[in-house]
Amino acid sequence: MAINRRYKDGFLSHLDASQRGEVVFIPNPLERVSDVFNIMPSRYTLLFGATGSGKTSFADYEYILAPWSILENSDLDIHWEVQYFSLERKEAFKHAKWVSWLIYRDNTEMLVSAEQILGWKNGPLNSVGYNLVRKYDEEMSELLEHVRIYDGKTSAEAIQRTIQRRALALGTFFYADHVGVRRDDDLMYIEQFDEKNLVEQTKIGPLPYIELEWEGEKFRLEPETHRYFPKHKRTFLFIVVDGINLLGDKKVLDDISIILATARDRYGFSPVVISQQNRALGDIQRAKLHGSDLAPQLEDVFKSSQMGFDADLIIGMFDPYKYKAWDAEGKYGEYCINPLGNTSKPCTLTPRAINRFRSIHFLKNSFGNEGNIFGLKFLGECNHFETLPLPGSLELEKVYSDIKRGL
Repeated sequence: MAINRRYKDGFLSHLDASQRGEVVFIPNPLERVSDVFNIMPSRYTLLFGATGSGKTSFADYEYILAPWSILENSDLDIHWEVQYFSLERKEAFKHAKWVSWLIYRDNTEMLVSAEQILGWKNGPLNSVGYNLVRKYDEEMSELLEHVRIYDGKTSAEAIQRTIQRRALALGTFFYADHVGVRRDDDLMYIEQFDEKNLVEQTKIGPLPYIELEWEGEKFRLEPETHRYFPKHKRTFLFIVVDGINLLGDKKVLDDISIILATARDRYGFSPVVISQQNRALGDIQRAKLHGSDLAPQLEDVFKSSQMGFDADLIIGMFDPYKYKAWDAEGKYGEYCINPLGNTSKPCTLTPRAINRFRSIHFLKNSFGNEGNIFGLKFLGECNHFETLPLPGSLELEKVYSDIKRGL
């Protein structure tokens, strides 16, 4: 029996490309979390949490800072870029946060916060701090060659225009409707189904098609199908929308989600949506649904169920310290988070006035395991995350010791 053409052209061609080493990913720098997901093209990620949970910092770390640090020191031949719609933070503040991370990356004993860099804490930087920041001018300039930030209010139309502009700049798009095939945003058909009357006889009826060729590759399109040919086969384009809940009501958010999902399906782009949590963690209705469990749930996604349907990966972020979600020993998930504790040996992971713990919860994962929960050390001053060692390990005691020193 002949191999089904669509199976061959779709799945088997991808399988062969993978065997040839043409399918790549950017390794997730977080230990053990990388067993659940790595940074991939054509994946829609929804990240949500309550105010102050660190969701924006996590997105910046996972999709900008860590990939940049990995790629600048690797020989991976990929095109990587980020189109970043920042509704809550000005571009200059983003730059300050990212410089603070670069400083910490190169010297883990040095925490220089964005507030210090911008002169919002303890006055202007001294000459030593100023010169330290300026050492990163060239690297920041190189990083920003890959990242375009749009700060302030935007719209679904602006997001769609940006996606379309980048798609046409990075590749060629063929789309078939019921009449024929168009290329890119041309209004004229390059060929119509009734011109050659090519028809495949299948067990579910006749199937018209058009045969085409682009840059030496032959392909065929049937009605309501498409093909996108990126100029660089390894293209990673992330569309980050931070604070999507600020853009409007449920209908607006649903429309934007459909736009983002279409960009994933048509062009292989990767949307990363950052959303506020839907309801207060401590409200009465939530208590009725989940009792004392305050961890993020799928129904917590703000306003839009469409985003939950469209997303391939949904991650909820939680700050149990903020909601006093510790047990009698001052622990959450076997990690010490209450500095006072209720025992003779108080927990030490979160010293008074320094909150270092966050948990991430994988609520949906179309490509792997879901339900996983990881404890992270979060350095809010410099946008850095680390997977916490397993409870009871000597490595975790070293982390506790570092936190006691303010690191």
